[in-house]
Amino acid sequence: MRNTLILILIFLSVHCNSQNVNYRITSKETSIGNLSVKKTEENNTIQIEVLSEVKVRLFITIDFKYKLNCTYKDKELIFSSVITYVNGRMHSTTTTKKDGEYYSITKNNHSSKYLNEINFPAALLYFVEPEGVTKIFSEFDGIAKPIKEIVKNKYQITNPKNGRLSEYLYRNGILESSINHHSLMTFTLTKI
Repeated sequence: MRNTLILILIFLSVHCNSQNVNYRITSKETSIGNLSVKKTEENNTIQIEVLSEVKVRLFITIDFKYKLNCTYKDKELIFSSVITYVNGRMHSTTTTKKDGEYYSITKNNHSSKYLNEINFPAALLYFVEPEGVTKIFSEFDGIAKPIKEIVKNKYQITNPKNGRLSEYLYRNGILESSINHHSLMTFTLTKI
């Protein structure tokens, strides 16, 4: 009995905190896919995994898959990896890795350095309302994007590459929904 109690206490002390959130992706009120996010916290380290699949018919049917893995420790991005697939074939890869005083970013085999701190990677947007944050780091694009609060619990991110806007709405600190404007379509993410 005593040994069982000790084992339970040990398990509880090393047990990590895990949280899952699922979203429906729609365009023009039609469901086109889903997105799932898992956050695991242990010893000041946050691991986030994002998996998404979207199927749209434009001129042809496009099956788009997105996979992101992110490690965030002591309020700083340590590593992220983003892989996208289009119709079953790898389409793009982006990795960001803390390398001393800077970050090494490799996007589709092209390397660059990012000299600023990364304190708010975009993957955190699912679980942390960005109160007081002025820029987020896009793991997919490998760039910083400005963010501003437009009304209480609603934020707007501008893509500096093309000026397109995305809006994020929060409830109780968790992302409730977002509207994302892309070149081919506008889509909405809604928590389910």
